[in-house]
Amino acid sequence: MTYSHKEPYRSRIKYRTLLNKEGSSKKTYLLILDIKDSNISYNPGDSVAILVENDPRIVDLTINYMKADPTQEIFDRRTNEKTSLKDFLTKKANISKANFNFIKLFDKKFEIDEIKTLITTHHIWDILKLFPKHKVSAQEICENMMPLLPRLYSICSSLKMYPDEMHLLITHVSYELGGIKRNGVATEYLCNLSQVLKTKLPIYIQPSHGFRLTKDLEKPIIMIASGCGVAPFRAFLEERYQTKATGSNWLIFGERNSKTDFYFEDFFKDLEEKNMLRLITAFSRDQEDKIYVQNKLLDNASDIWQWIHLGCSIYICGNLQMGRAVDETLQNIFTQEGNLSKEKSRAFFKSLIKEKRYLKDIY
Repeated sequence: MTYSHKEPYRSRIKYRTLLNKEGSSKKTYLLILDIKDSNISYNPGDSVAILVENDPRIVDLTINYMKADPTQEIFDRRTNEKTSLKDFLTKKANISKANFNFIKLFDKKFEIDEIKTLITTHHIWDILKLFPKHKVSAQEICENMMPLLPRLYSICSSLKMYPDEMHLLITHVSYELGGIKRNGVATEYLCNLSQVLKTKLPIYIQPSHGFRLTKDLEKPIIMIASGCGVAPFRAFLEERYQTKATGSNWLIFGERNSKTDFYFEDFFKDLEEKNMLRLITAFSRDQEDKIYVQNKLLDNASDIWQWIHLGCSIYICGNLQMGRAVDETLQNIFTQEGNLSKEKSRAFFKSLIKEKRYLKDIY
């Protein structure tokens, strides 16, 4: 069966553990979802879409400032279904971010710049709190909220190694807004609010558009990751291990501190000892001068150039800033190692993209 947004598979968290060690500035969790008897199929590089729920404490706060009854019936125009206000705000509405129409409900005289400021500095309940005497109905408020969208996470396991499980690597997000600590909707739900073995998680597979492990078992691959961007590469390496691929594997991984933030260290070092992985790390805060993956690329410029000429595929996974830095660094390597002009380096870079030998999953 193919699961979808309308008909998801209801999984449960089988196991959840904090991977960071004491003293880390991050909270990154390994979640193992149970997919036994689901017939779910996925490939390394694919993502899972999870239909998350809003924090019940924030839902109650929002209802309070709406001056509404949580059991009140709301008509959902997107699905043409009726549901309680509490259920709508929990499962269907984005209660973190407002839009122009929502803010205009309370004061039509707002200027565009004022609305933009409200959107970036307030959540829904904060905005409602600004208008204690409002007379806007719960139905109208709900109609002007944005939808709560599924969250996508790279799958960090291979079905060939874990046929009944799906592993995810998720960093809990928290931040301050308006002097108040807030949590990321999805990461709070998955890392803290969902109960292991109890809470049902509606999920479906979001196939990768191009970010796929090569089927050529002899092809060398270079994987460049920062933070949770290492997730798909664990799946890649598990798959290559299970299929007895003979192509060389090289992982360049960056995080903050080696003692506290080295995810899957045992697995990667075990592969390294078996001569199945070349492993290079860049822990930015281990020393006074910050070191990133792009610095390690430059340190290994001649080998990078050699691997490219051996026909390797290059995979990058991480945030946008890291992705851009790697793009720029690789082109500098092409100029340096290949004695190419800037224009020819750029052309060579584009040719790797066209040949699908340079693949990115950037968020």
